[in-house]
Amino acid sequence: MIHLSDSNYLTSMRRDSLRTFFEASPTAKLLRSDLAPLVIEFLNRTFKQGDSISIGQLELRSLLASYQEEIHEVEPDVMVGPAERYLAAWSENGWLQRFLEASSTEPQFQLTRFAEEAIRFVDSVLSKGTSLVGTESRLRLVIETLEDIVRGASADPQRRLEYLREQRTLIDQEIEAIESGKSVQVYRPSQIRERFQTAVDLLKALQSDFRAVEERFQAITRDVQQQQSSGGYTRGGILGQALDAEDLLKQQDEGISFFAFVAFLFSPTQQSSLRKTIEEVQELIALADQSEAMVRVRRMVPALLAEADKVMKTTARLSSTLRRLLDAQAAAHRVRLAGLLREIRQVAMELQGQSPPGFTLDIATDAHIRSPLARTFWKPNASFDEAVPAEHIVDLTKIQQVAGAFARLQRLDFRKLRSAIREATLRGNAVLLSDLLHEFPISSGVVELLGYLQIAHDDGHEIDHASQEVIHIKQPIGGTELRVVMPRVCFHPKARTSLTGRRPK
Repeated sequence: MIHLSDSNYLTSMRRDSLRTFFEASPTAKLLRSDLAPLVIEFLNRTFKQGDSISIGQLELRSLLASYQEEIHEVEPDVMVGPAERYLAAWSENGWLQRFLEASSTEPQFQLTRFAEEAIRFVDSVLSKGTSLVGTESRLRLVIETLEDIVRGASADPQRRLEYLREQRTLIDQEIEAIESGKSVQVYRPSQIRERFQTAVDLLKALQSDFRAVEERFQAITRDVQQQQSSGGYTRGGILGQALDAEDLLKQQDEGISFFAFVAFLFSPTQQSSLRKTIEEVQELIALADQSEAMVRVRRMVPALLAEADKVMKTTARLSSTLRRLLDAQAAAHRVRLAGLLREIRQVAMELQGQSPPGFTLDIATDAHIRSPLARTFWKPNASFDEAVPAEHIVDLTKIQQVAGAFARLQRLDFRKLRSAIREATLRGNAVLLSDLLHEFPISSGVVELLGYLQIAHDDGHEIDHASQEVIHIKQPIGGTELRVVMPRVCFHPKARTSLTGRRPK
């Protein structure tokens, strides 16, 4: 039974929570900002679509400046300030986190959990109008999850055996039906697309949740550093609180889930099984039009490994803070000793030229005798062979030739190469690299051939190292014909991805 006062109290709490969210949350500030469409598009394009966890300040500033030039072609009066000012404002608003890595002196930027929440919210709202709404797959997922909770929470062995026997009966019936020649029941194409969309949505949410886990570790580190700098706690007390906080985080639901996730993902067996499953998913005909989502799935394993490694580095910084805490007492002694030495020097300078009364000096009159056995035996000096340094002659002609070769290097246009692949496979047929070069001849030499090979590797085309083909190309300078033996490369239409403008690995 709910009393009226209890209902009013709950309503007030919901109202207060909503007001606090819309007035103070960085997520709400981003969604309500006048530049929200531009900010969210830039952050999503740079970090999410670019598969970048963190980006250096110089690179991010350059990307934002290029994005501003792109905007000014249509809206010249929007975002006219310098890129540095916008990055500083976004960091102050809580949309970007600015930090320094131990291995670099350049500031790094990464998305905060508030920016992740805003991007995920906008993506979910926009995708509902264009993507498949997986009602059946989500209902089945809810039911299977609830059933799994009931089974996992029950310690009754008879109940577990009953469930296993039911599963064995179903498996035996399916085996018997297949062996008797009956047709195998498979998912309809709509069911495949529906379940695939559900998996992609869960993957997006998983990649966004890493920021919240990382910020929990960072909060512990900040608390320890603040307690250490305030001086209100003893060294042992701060250390005890830090260790208790770290243990508490590992024992909480988020910590237990994260470390179980790390143990699962870093298992070589699980990685191999997951990669095999992803390869089989890419071969499904029903998902041929899901190119953008397939790119995210294909990059799932390295992306999750990078995210987990980022969080583990945060825990390593916490351990480093604890180690510095152990040296706090020694550092305090050094500070006090330095202060005493400064006071002694100051007194000595004040007494310079003055003979203090009653000053005495003790002089040692006994000779200090050292044992001759403590001295080492005489050894001749080591002799070295005389070496005459060779005369170094600078070949200016060779230097000019090398400099000219560097100046003649051409920039490889990956957009042009991908456009050629897209036109060659437009009819839906796979195209060999040799056939592609007959239609689009090489104009930049061997480096263009390497560019096609790099695109085939990055975009998931077929590279058969067991077979070889010979490519004949002419050098742009001198007209020399080269014979290049390389693996057999085949470009497929369904492997095309929207990676235009992305720097090759």
